[in-house]
Amino acid sequence: MERITADAIRMSDKAAQAIRAITAPHFMALLLTSALYAGLGSEAFITPLHYVESVFTLTLLPMLSYLICRAVPSLKRRGRKLERSLAIIFSVIGYVMGTAFALVGNGTRLELTLYLTYLISGILTAICSFVFKFKASGHTCGASGPAAMLSYAMGPVYLLSFAILIPIFASSLKLERHNLSQLIAGSIVPVVALIAAILIAGPLF
Repeated sequence: MERITADAIRMSDKAAQAIRAITAPHFMALLLTSALYAGLGSEAFITPLHYVESVFTLTLLPMLSYLICRAVPSLKRRGRKLERSLAIIFSVIGYVMGTAFALVGNGTRLELTLYLTYLISGILTAICSFVFKFKASGHTCGASGPAAMLSYAMGPVYLLSFAILIPIFASSLKLERHNLSQLIAGSIVPVVALIAAILIAGPLF
């Protein structure tokens, strides 16, 4: 009986880890930009190059921080705290680059809104982390933001995509990566950021 229980716990942990891997913020950003480009085309990204640039700044650059941490033994030994800090720094750099590219390259209003949302979210998350020492969940932020952006740009039916937060909450609590308040905070940050981005860039409709 104890062995069955232990096996069940291990399987549950593996499932939780798989959920967190699949819903990592950089993967969710890739899904978001691809959905916007597939659904709206040049209304989202004025040229294919702008779409490619979004993949680089929102997906590949944030991923680079994790690859560096795992490739350099001295960094790897410092654990998840350093990994999270580098992820925030690399992400914000990517968001700044994307925002600048949208402005200089005459990107669409939606493109600018997208980057501003990520940039403001990154800044708010960094302030929570480095100033207030409060670890707002990057995972829920990375899922809630795309759900909010899709709902805004492509219609209220995409509000259903917020349901992805349910397994993310469950897996994060299961693995004790975050507490409930950190998960809720992470979910709210990108919604606030999107509202601020709309006020800055102007409404789409």
